[in-house]
Amino acid sequence: MKARNPIIIANWKLNGDIDLLCKSVASFIRKYFKADVVVCPPYIYLREMLSFLQYSSVVIGSQNVSKFESGAYTGETSAQMLKEAGCKYCLIGHSERRSMFRENNQSCNIKVQSAIANDLKPVLCIGENAEERDAGVTRDVLFRQISEGLEGIEFSGDDVLIAYEPVWAIGTGNAASAENAEEVHCFIRKEIKHLFGKDVAEKVRILYGGSVNKTNSALLLEQKNIDGLLVGGASLDPSHFMEICQVADQFSQKTV
Repeated sequence: MKARNPIIIANWKLNGDIDLLCKSVASFIRKYFKADVVVCPPYIYLREMLSFLQYSSVVIGSQNVSKFESGAYTGETSAQMLKEAGCKYCLIGHSERRSMFRENNQSCNIKVQSAIANDLKPVLCIGENAEERDAGVTRDVLFRQISEGLEGIEFSGDDVLIAYEPVWAIGTGNAASAENAEEVHCFIRKEIKHLFGKDVAEKVRILYGGSVNKTNSALLLEQKNIDGLLVGGASLDPSHFMEICQVADQFSQKTV
């Protein structure tokens, strides 16, 4: 059993259609998980999923959030809008947002603040790429992403989540070993303790993301400092994702 309730987040990215939505909803209806389960579909499916998932414990999250509250920013979606649409969580600073759309620690910081102000739980994504890993600067990169991404933010520990996603593992099928992932998660928790204190560090949930599947999910969740999983490609197969959620239930202390 884990001190921090495990959380499983599905990130569909720019994938999915009505068929996937229907199959996913069908697999979740009347399902009440002990673990916290979040699905982040493309924006266009948020309301439809929310209306169907009212008969389950699954909640909806967003893959991104604007750093702007309102104004002439075509294509943006604010934290307030996401909250009104029924979102409970939002991913911030995913590696693809950082690499493809040039998001940085400072913009992530603004987004985290906006999410908290609108009663969304931000999931701040951090991680090193292959070049940084090979250069031996993983910890330096992670420290900057944490300290700058959360600078000036006051939180209790359970209102912000951290997702460690080694960029070199995403979509490759080559996840970090459970032992290596635990080592990095332990480092992250120690840095949070250094920056925000022991109470926050003990409460904050740190997720692992990067080629997560039903085969490695139990090994990852067995680790002391891995509190959940950010699932990409495997979440596009409803039965596969369901198995991951059921694994997470085994590590939960909650009752349903």
